[in-house]
Amino acid sequence: MSDLWRVAPEASQRFAAKALDYDRFRPRYPQQVFDDIVTIADLSVGDEAIEVGAGTGIATEPLADRGLRVTAIEPAPELAAMAEVKLAGRGEIVVGRFEDYSVRRSVELVSSFNAWHWIEPTVAADRVAQLIKPNGYLALIWTEVVSWGQGVFEDRLADVFCSPWEKRLDHVDASMQPVRDDDRFDEFHVRHHPFARNLDAQTFIAVTKTYGGNRTDQQYLAIERVINTEFQGEVEKVEDAVLYIARRR
Repeated sequence: MSDLWRVAPEASQRFAAKALDYDRFRPRYPQQVFDDIVTIADLSVGDEAIEVGAGTGIATEPLADRGLRVTAIEPAPELAAMAEVKLAGRGEIVVGRFEDYSVRRSVELVSSFNAWHWIEPTVAADRVAQLIKPNGYLALIWTEVVSWGQGVFEDRLADVFCSPWEKRLDHVDASMQPVRDDDRFDEFHVRHHPFARNLDAQTFIAVTKTYGGNRTDQQYLAIERVINTEFQGEVEKVEDAVLYIARRR
């Protein structure tokens, strides 16, 4: 589904209902992602940054740790409250949708971590073009799956859930296309940041549930048995935090 922004309110409610699991089980981004953003965008301590779809602040905190003054926009109050703790006064939390955010001042950076596809694409492209200073940057990050697990685990996933599990979704490209078509931006520069996590069966299932999907409890129980009996209770999930960063002309 390339137009996920149409169901963003429902998704926000779903994430809010699992706020604690979202914060506990979602992976942390490699620190190099943030170092690359700061280096490429030539950011300095005190520069202003807006984060779109901050969630529980998993990316908000590392941005603030690098001295940026962050305005974190998050529609779910339950998630925003957790992000506010991580921000610790080094910026501002705005509860609401990015589409409704009133442009107060221009900034050096607008970023979004695994959230840009929840924003109406043409509105988002025009809004960030207004928000970002000339020579500022738009940084969009998605965590793409390289491997769901070692050996034949992906085959076993497909057996249990009756279809292969996708690794890179079409909404990534679709949500970026209006920016690519906007002559106010340079082309996206892409950097890859692969990382791996060893997940036991319960953690694999818990983090998967935070992403949603039409899967049954019986299917989750079946894959739990697969991990515990066929993979010694643990699988290595390999992911790639992909940075797409473009300069505002």
